[in-house]
Amino acid sequence: MKEAKNVVVRLEGRAFVLEVDLAEEDLIAEMISSLSLFIKRGFPIKVIQTSAPSMGRSQSMWTRILTSIKELWEWVEDLKRLARIHRSRS
Repeated sequence: MKEAKNVVVRLEGRAFVLEVDLAEEDLIAEMISSLSLFIKRGFPIKVIQTSAPSMGRSQSMWTRILTSIKELWEWVEDLKRLARIHRSRS
């Protein structure tokens, strides 16, 4: 049997938050790919992404509305690049 993946689930107010180690790129991609079901059914996905680099620098935030599968996969690739940058800084 392979090693278990660590997934932390937090309920914060009205939010459901999944927390996964940045090194788990494949797991993250699979979790995000499930959003494609809603896009295929005509429901756009509004993504609010925040990023706080280590070393106490300021947090960044952006919003994007995903309306196509192509945009979803572009976001996944952007997340992979961002995760690599974060891992190299910590």
